[in-house]
Amino acid sequence: MDSDDSVTFEIQSLFYQGAYRSCVDVVSQNTSGSPSDPTTLTRLLYGARSQLALNQPDAALALLPSSDIPDSDSPAAAAVRALSRFVKAQNKGDQSGSDEELHQLNELLDQAVLGDANGQTIRICVATAMMRDDDPVGALETLGMGTASSKEIESVALGVHILLSINRPDLAQKEYTAARTWADDALLIQLIEAYIGLYSGGRPAQQAYYVYDELAQNPAQAGKPSSVGVLTGKAVAHMVAGNRAEAEKVLAEAAELDPDNADVVANQAVLAEYGAKAPGSTEYLEKLKSLAPRHPLVRELKEKDLAFEEALQKHQEALSGAA
Repeated sequence: MDSDDSVTFEIQSLFYQGAYRSCVDVVSQNTSGSPSDPTTLTRLLYGARSQLALNQPDAALALLPSSDIPDSDSPAAAAVRALSRFVKAQNKGDQSGSDEELHQLNELLDQAVLGDANGQTIRICVATAMMRDDDPVGALETLGMGTASSKEIESVALGVHILLSINRPDLAQKEYTAARTWADDALLIQLIEAYIGLYSGGRPAQQAYYVYDELAQNPAQAGKPSSVGVLTGKAVAHMVAGNRAEAEKVLAEAAELDPDNADVVANQAVLAEYGAKAPGSTEYLEKLKSLAPRHPLVRELKEKDLAFEEALQKHQEALSGAA
């Protein structure tokens, strides 16, 4: 592997492991070439997608200026820009703006060639926007999920994530098993297996622990902010196994490296529900709402609060009617 390939591989690996800030740092240090160069563009795309994962759409757009990378030259860059504008509109509560960007993303699907890395990026962007727009079925169709025939590893990873989020572990396992036949040694396959393991519990969760533990001990990442994602996975594996003290210890290590990591804070909130130590879950949840208002935990709790209020109101109306 030459030096250019090794740098791109490092950037991709950091992105896959959720080490988004570290990914952006490496991209910023290794994109001095022309954006028209395929290697440079690949790195910029991962950098911009990392900024989006950090909920920084303006920073993502800054990495991919249309003046340097016209839509006609790179539909993949156009897709990442459209997704950035979509996220920006959602953050502002601009429904018409997000709808317009989703429309633009769907139009780019005509240029998403199957089996092509840039085509995969387009599909990932469209599916991400659909998922954020509460359309998981549309997202899965865009990714080609349902037949276990996709040969795009990132599409499979996002598809598995969506399937688990809608409680279809059977279909997620089917997609993973099929992908393993052609990508068995890939890092992302290991992470998909670990993610399914955390959802499933039992022995699969124990195997997930080993995956995260091995990655966390990688000398290139151990003790660095880039290890926070895998440390969080390791902590969750402890939680699933009921090892709360170990989970708390690992989360504390992750929080020391990156105190504003939304997933770390979310898991600290969940763990705090089982203990009596300060700070309690409320403090962590308030911090999470500030850091990531659209985090899945925040959204789920909001939905449950609304459902409770609706049920309470109906109950009170029933009591009033019976009086």
